[in-house]
Amino acid sequence: MLKFAVTLCILVGILLISNTNGFFLSAKEKCEVSIFKGGKDFGGEKIMAHKLFVPSLKSIGSVAKACKVQVHVTDSFKRLKTPNDFTLTSEMPLIVGHGIRFDLKDQKGGTLCNPLCMKSRSWRTLNDANCFINGVQKKGIKFTEPNLLDDGQVAKLSSVDAEKLKVQVQKVCAPKTKAPKG
Repeated sequence: MLKFAVTLCILVGILLISNTNGFFLSAKEKCEVSIFKGGKDFGGEKIMAHKLFVPSLKSIGSVAKACKVQVHVTDSFKRLKTPNDFTLTSEMPLIVGHGIRFDLKDQKGGTLCNPLCMKSRSWRTLNDANCFINGVQKKGIKFTEPNLLDDGQVAKLSSVDAEKLKVQVQKVCAPKTKAPKG
């Protein structure tokens, strides 16, 4: 009976440690921003995204496919020089990995709608672009003119909470530096 109790305690301990990312052994957080491989529906810059934004990116990709466009990513997660750097509210989704800047390309790779097209709202007169913008909005993805798509999570936060989130994500996702030899 004692062996069974000891074995059970060890198993529970292993499960707790593995299911909590080692929380009980280490208070160090892990960066949850990583490369998103979007496939044929995405082009341009590599997409760096927070893991909570990935479902939105998958929805964006499915809408792009249905509308026969390619999302040409021009910007995604940005690292700041220091976590406390000033950030415009409009840039916050990029800073925390919950948004992308984009242009739209047609299936042959030609420019369908760039930021000027979006700013002038010409996308409304282009069937494929109109299909895409309306389609992502129906999926709950926020489109901010001229060319930002995000999941709307940052907009729900107070400015104080958004700032805390920015600092936390930037600190956890900062490039690793080697300790000075001395």
